[in-house]
Amino acid sequence: MEGVDPKTLQKLKEKVQKELAQREIESLEFWLQEISKVYQKKHATLEELRSDLRLFIDKMKNRLEILKTKGY
Repeated sequence: MEGVDPKTLQKLKEKVQKELAQREIESLEFWLQEISKVYQKKHATLEELRSDLRLFIDKMKNRLEILKTKGY
């Protein structure tokens, strides 16, 4: 980029990287919490577990679709 001070550019890159890392941490913490709920639940049958896993998968698919279509 012409006209941009290299130090300023480096600081901007670092800021963006930190923000991306923070967002990834928050995302992973959320999904870890969600899958932990499924794991901790006492499933009486395999079908109950499969049902909860299907709900979890559907949540993830819905969120991905929103992010892909809305762009955020």
